[in-house]
Amino acid sequence: MLEALIERAGHDTEACSQLIKNLAKSEEVELHRGYGRVEPRTRFKKKTSGAPLLEKRPRNLLYIDESGKSIPQPLGPNHPPFFALGAVAMQQEEVDNYCAAADAIKLEFFGTKDFSFHEPFMRHKEDDDRSGVNYHFGGDADRQQEFDLALDGLVERSKFVAFGVGVRKAPFQKEFVETGIDPYLPTDVYPLAILLLTERYIDFLAHEPESRFGRVTFESQGPLEDAYHQFEYARVLMRGSQFVPDSSFRNWLETGLRFEPKPHASDPMELADMLSRDLYEWIKDGCSGTPKRWELFSDKIYCRGDGTMGKFGVKVFPDSDIRDIIDAHRMRCGASPSAAS
Repeated sequence: MLEALIERAGHDTEACSQLIKNLAKSEEVELHRGYGRVEPRTRFKKKTSGAPLLEKRPRNLLYIDESGKSIPQPLGPNHPPFFALGAVAMQQEEVDNYCAAADAIKLEFFGTKDFSFHEPFMRHKEDDDRSGVNYHFGGDADRQQEFDLALDGLVERSKFVAFGVGVRKAPFQKEFVETGIDPYLPTDVYPLAILLLTERYIDFLAHEPESRFGRVTFESQGPLEDAYHQFEYARVLMRGSQFVPDSSFRNWLETGLRFEPKPHASDPMELADMLSRDLYEWIKDGCSGTPKRWELFSDKIYCRGDGTMGKFGVKVFPDSDIRDIIDAHRMRCGASPSAAS
């Protein structure tokens, strides 16, 4: 990108190219010191035509929901300094299986399937006035427990891979935004979360036995917000990241986001809704608590090898002061201790 700017300005790019190579080499040395072996950017390549749509690969579907606010700084008790994106990746053919299982629970406990599980109402055991669903079951504690166990079973039995990003906004503002220490990272919370999440999703897609094309769906927040998210997603596909080249993003992801309003029927977005809140609560508790279904979701978090450098599906950022806790959770989720450093 810098070379292109220099070329447009009419200056020689040779010196710039050499400087970039030297900086990349120095950066690689430092990363080796901090993380051990660093895999090359070419790790995402497979034998493809370079035109994913023409290959007609089957789809893997990523559903993303959010919890918290992405405003730059905390503004008091109504705007706590955390933000989370929770995502579930599901094979295209598994979506109907999930919906059928969710429908069965809804019919058993509520007599209708024409609504969506909504995490805040379930968590607080409140009525959902939009759908007319009563999550406190008229005070019947036994029925409430039966429903909770049925929902636990739905999460446990559903076939998906979990991803997430949690941003600790105050440390991010102080350590990265104000200092400008990392030129690779966005300075806004939402673009940062999109970048970190898609890096991990790319690693998953590129190392699956079957070559699948990723389709990313966000819950719609409104026309302006959706356009903003689309813009930042496109920026990732055009520019890549420090660890993933732009060509890899384009090879593994559809080039446009999809947006869905809050569903009024069973949909995998319900899982993303539950996951994003549990991730938020986990970060809020210093990454040491156990929110309602966190252990169930943790069993499904993507993990490859030692789980470092984008090979683990959940990223908390920044984490320098809680890295031991983060590493312990990663090990519980299947990271290889022999590979970690």
